[in-house]
Amino acid sequence: MKSGLYHWLVLAIATVGLAGSMVMVEALAGRSVWRIDLTPDKAYTLAEHSQRVLRDLQRDVRVTAFLRAEDSRNHDIEDLLWRVSTVTRRVQYAVIDINRNPAVARQYGVNSDGSLVVESGGRRKIFANPSEPLLIGAIMQVSRPSRKRVYVVTGHGERSVTDSDRRRGLTTARATLSNEFYDVESLSVLAGAAVPDDADALVIAGPHADFLPAELLTLGEYLARGGGLLVLLDPEECPSLVAFLRTYHVVVGDDVVVDPDNRLFAGDFLTMVIPGRSPSHPVSAALAAPPLFAQARPVEVLADASGRFGATVMLEASASSWRSGDRDAVHSGQTVFLPGRDRRGPVPVAVSVIVRPEAGNAPPGRLIVAGDSDFANNFFIEYLGNKDLLVNMVNWLAHEEQFVGVRPQQQQPGVNQFFVSARQGRLAFWLLTVVQPMLFLVVGLAVFMRRRFTG
Repeated sequence: MKSGLYHWLVLAIATVGLAGSMVMVEALAGRSVWRIDLTPDKAYTLAEHSQRVLRDLQRDVRVTAFLRAEDSRNHDIEDLLWRVSTVTRRVQYAVIDINRNPAVARQYGVNSDGSLVVESGGRRKIFANPSEPLLIGAIMQVSRPSRKRVYVVTGHGERSVTDSDRRRGLTTARATLSNEFYDVESLSVLAGAAVPDDADALVIAGPHADFLPAELLTLGEYLARGGGLLVLLDPEECPSLVAFLRTYHVVVGDDVVVDPDNRLFAGDFLTMVIPGRSPSHPVSAALAAPPLFAQARPVEVLADASGRFGATVMLEASASSWRSGDRDAVHSGQTVFLPGRDRRGPVPVAVSVIVRPEAGNAPPGRLIVAGDSDFANNFFIEYLGNKDLLVNMVNWLAHEEQFVGVRPQQQQPGVNQFFVSARQGRLAFWLLTVVQPMLFLVVGLAVFMRRRFTG
């Protein structure tokens, strides 16, 4: 009798223990979520830049989603909000059925389903058809204490932030920077006027006409007071500006960079992937994909014994590249390596310089020079690492290093899908057209001979 009672008691204790363990596991699972994203492009994982922005939040943010029942977008929107909320506790969200609560929608001024309302500190941003870039941009707009301002220089045939032309315009770049909470405006320094005090960064994008001495003096004064200057120079342009950059120990070559192995397969001869990314500079180290340059010119740095200029090579073409002195290469799109005229790579194409003041308490200026402006235009900016490169450059110049990172890509047909270099194309040709058929032929002959001599 006692033995039976003992067994029943052990069974009861074990049952209670098992139930308690299951409750504890359920509670832990409810508090901690483990999720593995096995998609090739990590479609269900927030981009590095998005996570950095969320972790850096200093204010609480409230997101309200107005959805309509049975809308096919609901699952994606709710999943995006859930992923954001798992990164930081400062973002809370609520989902409201716009059919059941039309009064709440009217209160917020929402008149379409699939809209989000992002609020923080009395600021509000409303937008429809949410995506990760739009949501992160809205969170930045309502939570950051103040906007940054970027001026783009005009008056020398530069690329314009109001031009929507695919090859010349920078409207996509302007929209991208606006999502990062930058105000982007045009600025003329033709009259020698000073750069405004509220300029966090100054951009010179692909000028054709040269700069006057008074304008170069304005640029020098801006750097001397701690400004951030981004210069994007194409081949055969602006000798006076090139001479000005040399005073900061930056040498911009008159030749053009050629890299047949890393050009796009069956693409333009002078459009190439830039594989060399310095791990010592935050702008280049943060790139998940190499940038794509078209008709680039070399940019290198001189040694500085004084220690005033802290220079870093950020990007360089591969070891198979070379600097071509062929003046017709830019126009013809073809050239071959000629010893004595050309120099083997790797060829640097983008550098940064910390300009320390000669005297006084002014903060150091920041300068980035790249030998190409095409990567930032409306056609190229969404390719590979181009968008991240441009925005990271501006962030670094504006002393916003915490926002340097990899942003979510806009998945569009023909963009960010599959890129093949000339070297990879040749390898694929030999493997699929020559090696693979030869293997089948050899195996077939071996089987035939074996059957003939053993049968």
